[in-house]
Amino acid sequence: MNLAFDTFKVAFDRLIYLLAALSAISIAIFSTLIPLNLLLVKLQLGNIWWLYEGVEYSLYIGAFLAAPWVLQRGAHVRVDVLMMSLSKPAAARLERMVDLFGSAVCLVLFIYGFRATISEFQDGTIPDKVLQIENWYMMAVFTISFLLLSVEFLLRVVRSDESILAEEEAAAETGF
Repeated sequence: MNLAFDTFKVAFDRLIYLLAALSAISIAIFSTLIPLNLLLVKLQLGNIWWLYEGVEYSLYIGAFLAAPWVLQRGAHVRVDVLMMSLSKPAAARLERMVDLFGSAVCLVLFIYGFRATISEFQDGTIPDKVLQIENWYMMAVFTISFLLLSVEFLLRVVRSDESILAEEEAAAETGF
């Protein structure tokens, strides 16, 4: 393709890898803090008062921000029964159409999330919890996630075109 697009793809891949790594690190931290909290309670030394709500926020943030990485790796849940019953070219076309549709849906959710983020920011809404993080931060995570997912779906379309071209070139070279 061109240098600017290739640079964008590399930067995007690094960004979503970083977000997935941060999600994994947060899971590791909380899996250490939960037993520590239980030990503190058992020894009657107090507790980590924000831990359970911190886990809740962390899982929300991690699940949304790591979703583009999961999509890129093909580790998401999908049913390939239809794809397996189609010819390769038809399956590739269907895959591209599904990816374009997925990108469109994610773009709609991004727009919804952006509007909700602005609304929550203007309202200054705060949840009724011990660990109070303004709602607009959580909506911003939702918004960013769906923007990244929309981009990843579009990159999947580009990657499928590249892999189809590579397969056609290989078939032409070998005579099959």
